[in-house]
Amino acid sequence: MEDATPAEAVVAVVSKGDPRLIDFGERSGRHFPADADGRYAGYYPRTSEEAIARLEAARAEGAEYFCLPATALWWLEHYAGLAAWLGVHCRALAEQRDTCILYDLLRSPAAIGAAGDDDAANGQLRSLLDAILPEEALLFAIGIDGAGLATAGRTVAPLGRGNPRGLERRLEAAAGRGAFVLLSKRRGDPPSEPGLERVLASAAKLVASREGLCDLYEVPAGKANRGLRISRSEDQRPKTPAYLDSEGADELSRRLERLGLAGDDAPSRAAGRRVRD
Repeated sequence: MEDATPAEAVVAVVSKGDPRLIDFGERSGRHFPADADGRYAGYYPRTSEEAIARLEAARAEGAEYFCLPATALWWLEHYAGLAAWLGVHCRALAEQRDTCILYDLLRSPAAIGAAGDDDAANGQLRSLLDAILPEEALLFAIGIDGAGLATAGRTVAPLGRGNPRGLERRLEAAAGRGAFVLLSKRRGDPPSEPGLERVLASAAKLVASREGLCDLYEVPAGKANRGLRISRSEDQRPKTPAYLDSEGADELSRRLERLGLAGDDAPSRAAGRRVRD
């Protein structure tokens, strides 16, 4: 598990409620299928269609990997439709039938192959990163296979385009160090989700853009947590009233005086008018 997944990864496990099967140390294990509170649901899916729907729901809630322990490999025969779906939509990262089979929920075999075949684009990416990134940079690669982008000092963590919650969590964890985000913009890429754009807008700044290739963002050290907190709470903040201009302020003062609610300086102004009268 440690060799196949990055630290802080979220793994959905067919666990039958056994807490030992979701104890991964730095990684976050989740029961599958689970109820609304994250506990084991207490039953298995009735059909392949239900199993796929539950797995897609788990992915939408932040699961990045799917683990079938050796005790649950019968799922691949019993849920033949699920097995076919996994083969098309998810990459098998580890397949050791005496321990487990681990699937990447965020990248399909077809996407990995297409990225690996585009040597020219990968060469451009490496040149861009070598020119801009510091020697020991932490880079999150979205929609890009990061295997060929790592160096002796550079750490590259691939992330799926459809997982803004995963990116948000990674940036919060890296807030003290600072990080970079590389977003694929190749022709044929699916459009970015609004949630992904929100996370990048709140926590990062665009430092380079190559048409038909990528956008590169920088997340300064210490900014990610602050930016994401502001982004989450901005809809709940009270609206601040606009300041009155000088004419509006004078009119308000006159109204308060007529109502007897003026400030401390009102009596002196009123007295002055009576003397003059």
